[in-house]
Amino acid sequence: MGSKILRNPVDVRPAALVTLLFVALLLIYFYVDNVWLMTVLSVLLLLPRLSVVGYNHNHIHCLTFVHAAPNRLFEIMMFFETGTTPFSSTLNHIVGHHAHYFEPSLDTLNWRRADGSTMGRHEFSLRAMLWHYPSCIPLSRDRKQMRAKFIVYSLLCVLLLAALIAHKPLAAIVVFVVPMLLMLYMLKYSAYAHHSGLPLGDDFTGTRTNTSRFYNWLTWNAGYHAAHHVRQALHWSELPALHAELADRIPADLQGERWGSQFRHAGASAGLQPN
Repeated sequence: MGSKILRNPVDVRPAALVTLLFVALLLIYFYVDNVWLMTVLSVLLLLPRLSVVGYNHNHIHCLTFVHAAPNRLFEIMMFFETGTTPFSSTLNHIVGHHAHYFEPSLDTLNWRRADGSTMGRHEFSLRAMLWHYPSCIPLSRDRKQMRAKFIVYSLLCVLLLAALIAHKPLAAIVVFVVPMLLMLYMLKYSAYAHHSGLPLGDDFTGTRTNTSRFYNWLTWNAGYHAAHHVRQALHWSELPALHAELADRIPADLQGERWGSQFRHAGASAGLQPN
């Protein structure tokens, strides 16, 4: 029965995570009145939220459910966990980043300043975060149906969030608004780790691959980023196998279990200015 609902049966795990996290957030919002306990519980749920950020990236490339209705409901739940509305990441990320990966002036994840120097990681993350929603309008210029869906579902999500704020303002800010903004920021922060300071050329030299077991467990294999760019619609569960096929073509200093040494290498060669 599960295979008739889910495109890939293995997605029952992230689907359960998203659903259970959403239920937990609603329980905290409706039933926890002590602001300190509310804050502590919200902080404890940041790690599961980060995991949903990683899975949402997979979802926009490879939809979770067979039918449209459960996908939209799923995306609305993820909006309250990640801060991204249905179709916003499709436009900002797939159309804005993947389609313009080698065109910095058009790439929504462009880490270069106007003078060609490299932005610091927080400068980049803030800029990319603030551009996430405005970018969807020009990016959908030739995609009228997707623009309409983006606007309708974004308005629906904003109205639902506004209702939560009107009902319990402090709880809504602590449980939803602040963590959602933080997750949107972290989404862009992770993109900086994947691409900053690297030369234009191909998918193997323009991305960093993080092979850490914990990182890929947490983010649903988002660390296999060169493999993802080679086949962006490939299901997250198949990325490790594709990485194994491609590993010999990825420079050794652009793959490993940590970001740190790669950042330092990039900083030495590209003039990174961390802030």
